[in-house]
Amino acid sequence: MAGVRLENVTKAYGRKIAVKEINLECKEGEFLSIVGPAGAGKSTILKMVAGIEKPTSGAIYFNERAVNDLRPQLRNVAMAFETYNLYSHFTVYENIAFPLTTPKAKASLGPNEEMQRVEEISDFLGIKRLLGRKPNQLSGGEKQRVSLARAMVRKAQVYLLDEPIAHLDARLKFSTQKSLKRMSRSMGTAIIYVTHDYREALGLSDRVVVLNQGGIEQIGTPKEIFETPTTDFVARFIGDPPTNLIDGEVIERDGKTHFHTEDFEIEVREGLVESLNRVVARRGGQRTARMGIRSFHVNVYRERKSENGFHLPVYAIARTPEGILMTFELDSVFLMVSMEGKAHFDTSEKVWLDFDQDHLLFFEKTIEISK
Repeated sequence: MAGVRLENVTKAYGRKIAVKEINLECKEGEFLSIVGPAGAGKSTILKMVAGIEKPTSGAIYFNERAVNDLRPQLRNVAMAFETYNLYSHFTVYENIAFPLTTPKAKASLGPNEEMQRVEEISDFLGIKRLLGRKPNQLSGGEKQRVSLARAMVRKAQVYLLDEPIAHLDARLKFSTQKSLKRMSRSMGTAIIYVTHDYREALGLSDRVVVLNQGGIEQIGTPKEIFETPTTDFVARFIGDPPTNLIDGEVIERDGKTHFHTEDFEIEVREGLVESLNRVVARRGGQRTARMGIRSFHVNVYRERKSENGFHLPVYAIARTPEGILMTFELDSVFLMVSMEGKAHFDTSEKVWLDFDQDHLLFFEKTIEISK
């Protein structure tokens, strides 16, 4: 078993920087997910850990051993990709067992251990009944689980999983996610899991790395990533609907700090002023900042409930199984508000809105937003 550490790792393809000065660690027994949009550098990190790609600079360690110059076959890592890459002339059993047929693997296996390992992993992933079939007799979801089983069947130092359940339907995704979680606990091995789906990352992981344009935006527990994003990119990327981001002016009046926009002005609670001041920028003689709040932390009333309440007409309403999603038009963005239950509001109706300041966030502006 081994932990994995990347120290100032950069990967360049000519002038294009795919990964820049990455520092991260996946401890032994930890399930670490890397999440981010397409092109963020997620798969490149896995390939460097596996030895398929070599870092342009920086070092990769397994425990305290540098492995930059170690060939892939000597690293004892197992990797599963989004693509299946199954041997068409092999049965499912033979495909899964293939990593156990190398001379080194055979030397360490007892007479019945190969069968035991294959049956155990196929049972975990719900494909034991398929062991006698050929790949052309399988659905896409079944092929993907066979590919995942083949990666997980041998005892590796590190497991690298690159979008391994991307093609499964919702029901199979849920059951396979539960199986992966159980397996990670039982094996006590470092697992690095790449996905573009933040729900998978939050549901499976001990910690999550949010990647953007080759750099790390934030590393934290699922709770930290969701509830206290440290950048506006993370706030926007994690969640559906995405976090509301609103740009405004920071004004001091009568010893109080106010956040002012064309549509509303609120007095910022004393306990939040320090975090707001840390991200204030000066633009055109004004002190500006970006405020963030999730859709379910905005309250809607027919009567004004506080001094910070502001009046707006409902722009649009969408009904969902959980309740309603209301949209309000601000000067430069739309404000999204989620409400549970059967709330009764109408389009164009003027209502009072109030932000729950227990969940108010402030950021430096790093991404562009618009209607």
